Amino acid sequence: MFRRRARVLVGLMIVGLLASLGLATPVSASSHTAQQGITKDQIDIVALVADLDGLRSKGLISQPKLTTGNLLKRWQAYADAYGPINGRKVVITPAVWDPIDPTTFDKACAQATQDNKPLVVVNGNGYRQSSVPCITVDNKTPLIVGDPVYTTMLDASGDNLFGILPPSDVMGKATADFVIDQKLVPKTAKIGILSSNEPGQKAGGDALEAEFKKRGYNVASKVESNVLSGDTALMNRESAAAVGTFQAAGVDTVFIGNPFTATQGYFQEAARSGAAFKAYVIDDASSMCTIFAAGRIPGEAAGIPCLTAADTRAVSTKDSVKKDNAAEAKCRTEFDKAFGATSLPGVPSGDVVANGVTYSEDFAANECQIMNLLLPAIKQAGKNPTWAKIAKNLENTGKAPAIYNSNGEGSYTAKKHYFADNVHLVTLNSANAQTAKDANGTFNGCPAPVNCWIPQLVNGQEWAPIAGK
Repeated sequence: MFRRRARVLVGLMIVGLLASLGLATPVSASSHTAQQGITKDQIDIVALVADLDGLRSKGLISQPKLTTGNLLKRWQAYADAYGPINGRKVVITPAVWDPIDPTTFDKACAQATQDNKPLVVVNGNGYRQSSVPCITVDNKTPLIVGDPVYTTMLDASGDNLFGILPPSDVMGKATADFVIDQKLVPKTAKIGILSSNEPGQKAGGDALEAEFKKRGYNVASKVESNVLSGDTALMNRESAAAVGTFQAAGVDTVFIGNPFTATQGYFQEAARSGAAFKAYVIDDASSMCTIFAAGRIPGEAAGIPCLTAADTRAVSTKDSVKKDNAAEAKCRTEFDKAFGATSLPGVPSGDVVANGVTYSEDFAANECQIMNLLLPAIKQAGKNPTWAKIAKNLENTGKAPAIYNSNGEGSYTAKKHYFADNVHLVTLNSANAQTAKDANGTFNGCPAPVNCWIPQLVNGQEWAPIAGK
């Protein structure tokens, strides 16, 4: 029984990885020169990708499209679609980590920064927050990521770190402000926070707690699980135990800042014990409230709200699929050409099969977003680019098209190294392979037969600027 449960929990970790497509001891620092990664004919970029082939060899995944090569191909496809930059071809090289072995994140750091000497490292999703400084601080190598980071990491990294989604602590504070200002949580509430010892998630939980206390609310209990352990069974035992801790403290409203791979135990125990908590998600980590995470979230979480900059293809009326903006349509065309398939909105990586019909995976939004920002910034740096020039160009991007985030528009500045400018409230909506397709072409309001996030109108509006950004 124990061995079976352990394998199930390892499976949960893999599910979290696929949704994310989720400070260790630093490796020795390497030198970094301004023109590193630039030759006469080539621009070298390293992409951090998960070792899906290793998972397949262990029998943990089976979908044919889920390969390490296909993760790398996403990056190269967008680079090839952009074309050579000032006479140089952009070449993407992989650095891989094993999602079920937390020690391999720093090995991937060494592979990215020491075995290779790139101009910049990129990661769409899933690289561990606590290992980012190994690249940007210890090895002084630039990195652009799709997942949330956190403010102290951004400050320590300087011009070596840019992100897409807002930092964990920014979202922690914004979430507290939002639920207070919209009167979603009464002043009499007893608040519980489920956070972790992972630095980014802890920053999100700490910021949420500080803002609630600043505004006179009662944070009755805070539990931090050991996410840094990488032990999915342990994380879920601890999140399940948090239910009893919260009940003993009289908590009635819970804010969850841990990845869903670490909170399956919480949701199951809350359902089993009949805990009547009102719950919210803090969008402070990989695979929390993104369009692709929704399809992997446990059914017990249905209805939970989240304030996020990540967009969804569902609409508030649950009767249609949101159309691509011009930048998203271009990304989709380039992705479909590279993979020889017609991508469908909202379908997670690896395709979905329901009632004998195969729904082809959606395009890689974060990869396209990062390349849409990075490659023009390299081009603008001229024939003799340096990272200092490229970083300055990114900071001077101004308003630019956002892809599956921030209401279609974001920006960088010298003081803001994350791209998203806007957030909206979404709630988790259930759909699965047994959900019938309705007359308007959706599955219980979802674009595909998998869970989705449904946007909610607040005072008649869907989107609003991030508070306190």
